[in-house]
Amino acid sequence: MRRIDRKGLRAPARVLDLELAAVDQFEDDTLVVEHYETMWCLSRIDGVPQEISFWDVAEDAKVSLRDLRGQLRVGGGSDNCMSPEQPQGTGDLDTTVVICTRDRPLGLGATLASLQNQTDPGFGVLVVENGSSPESARVVEKLALPRSDYVVESRPGLSRARNRALGAVRTDLVAWIDDDEVADPDWVRRLKEGFAHKEEPAAVCGVMLPAELEFEAQVRFEQYGGFNKGRGMVPEVLRMGTSSVVSPLYPLPSFRAGGNMAFRTEFLRSVVGFTPCLGAGTRTHGCEETRALSLLLSSGHAVLHWPAAITWHTHRREMATLEKQLHGYSAGLSAFYASMIRSRPTVAFDLLRLVSYARRDLRSGSSENLRLGQLPDDFPDYLLKAARRGLLEGGLMYAYEAIRDRVGPYLPSQRGALSGATHL
Repeated sequence: MRRIDRKGLRAPARVLDLELAAVDQFEDDTLVVEHYETMWCLSRIDGVPQEISFWDVAEDAKVSLRDLRGQLRVGGGSDNCMSPEQPQGTGDLDTTVVICTRDRPLGLGATLASLQNQTDPGFGVLVVENGSSPESARVVEKLALPRSDYVVESRPGLSRARNRALGAVRTDLVAWIDDDEVADPDWVRRLKEGFAHKEEPAAVCGVMLPAELEFEAQVRFEQYGGFNKGRGMVPEVLRMGTSSVVSPLYPLPSFRAGGNMAFRTEFLRSVVGFTPCLGAGTRTHGCEETRALSLLLSSGHAVLHWPAAITWHTHRREMATLEKQLHGYSAGLSAFYASMIRSRPTVAFDLLRLVSYARRDLRSGSSENLRLGQLPDDFPDYLLKAARRGLLEGGLMYAYEAIRDRVGPYLPSQRGALSGATHL
C-alpha cells in the first residue's frame, strides 16, 4: 500500500469511509482489495471528515485498517481538516428536504431510504416529479417517511421543479439532494449546525463524495476534480469582499454543487429562486444553483462551505455519458455568465476585469489548475475538448432558452404550488 495523489487513481478503485477515533480500540482488521488497483479514502474523527487520501493497492490482497488508521492519524495535518467541535442548539430549525426526480424510481427509493436513517428527525420531505413516471409517487408512499409530500411539475427542467418545491415550502430551511445520491446519517443534523455558524450564512453547502469508483468514467470524473474541485475538508465562509470570494461572478473554486445544499428559505425566495433558463432539462444543462448562490453573495450574504454535511453520489459509469456531463458543466458556466449579463448588461465589464484571475487559475499543466483538477498524462483529450466546446456553446444555449421562456424567473405563488400537492 502506497499513498498517491488524486491523478494516480485508477479503476477499479475501492471507496473507503474510515473512522480514526480511538485507534487502539480497534483490532487488526483487514480490508480485501485484491480486485482493486487503487483506493479512495475519507477519514473521519468522531464522524467529522478530516481529509481525503488516495492509495495504490495494486500489489496488495488485503490492507490492514489498523495500520492505515495509524498512518492517517500521524499524517493528517490541522491545515487540511476540520475540528469536530461544531455548533450545537439547532434543533429548532425546521427543514424541508427536497428531491427533484425525473423517471428514476430506483434512485429515488435509495435516496429516501437514506433519509429514513437520519440522526436528526426534524425535517419533512418533498418529492417533485419532473417527468412522467407514476412509480415515483408509489415509492414515496411505500417508504412512508413522516411529513412526506409529493408534487408534479409538468414543465420540464430542474429549475422549474426546484421552484415548484420552493413555492410549497413552509419551513425555516430548505435542503436539496438529488435522486442519484444517498445522505450520510448525520446529513440533516450537520446542515442545521452549519446555520448556527457565527457568520449566520444564508446557505450551507456540503460535499458530494463518490459512492463507488468501479468504472473508468467514475475515476476520470474524480481526477477531473469531482464535485468538490478546489475545496477540501476545511470549513470556509464565502462572502463578497473577502479573500474567499474573488467575485460573486467568479465561481472558481465552485460555490458548490446543487445536489447538497441548503438555504434559509426566505433568502432563497429573495433572489427569486432558480431561473428556468439554466439547469438540467434545458440546453444549458447546469449552474442554476451557481446563479442563486452568486446572487446571495452579491446581496452581502454569506455562504458556508461545510464538509461535515456529506452525501454520496453515484457517478456516471460510461465514458460517453461522462463526456456529455463535462460538456454540460462547461456550457452551464457560460450560460450562467450570459444570464447575469442579461439581468444587468454592465456585468460584461465586471467579467473583463476577472480575465487575469481566469488566466492564473486555468494555467495549462499546473497542479493548481482549479478548472481541470489533477489530470494524469493519459486523461482522454476528447473529454477536455467536450468541456472546451461547452464553454463556447453555453452562451448560445442560454440565448435559445431565454427566447423560449420570455417571462423571466419562474416562481409559482405559494398558493398555486400547494394546489398540486399530494399528502402521503
